[in-house]
Amino acid sequence: MSELKFYKRTIFYKPVNNSTGVVSYASNVVNPITSVQPGDLVGLITVRTVAAFNGSGTAAIFELGDGNDPDRFMDGGEVDEETAGSFVRAIGASGGTYILYRNFLYTTADTIDVNFTADTNGDDTTGAMEINIWVAKVRPS
Repeated sequence: MSELKFYKRTIFYKPVNNSTGVVSYASNVVNPITSVQPGDLVGLITVRTVAAFNGSGTAAIFELGDGNDPDRFMDGGEVDEETAGSFVRAIGASGGTYILYRNFLYTTADTIDVNFTADTNGDDTTGAMEINIWVAKVRPS
């Protein structure tokens, strides 16, 4: 009997300005955090706020997705970005397949991305997230 084995990828995330490579809380960014290949089945994803994002405007927003769906795995509002220790199991945006099946099979290469929206005043202070993604290798359809 064969068994499907998931392997955990742990990513410690801070928003990084794509053009300068500098950690920046003042602008909206899309940061690739891990690559996926055809046949990668993404299962459980957990996210924990390690250090709070706390600015004076509307709170920062943290989403997880890919090149085809920016909030496939985690929609804005699922995790509390302003409270250190906040821990959630990602459920994905409504209308997506991840919210229905709690997994997603990649048939083409892509990256899993953080879509970070800075607070409205662009003055967030120290903030960081820990992302755990379980991936198994299966044959693509």
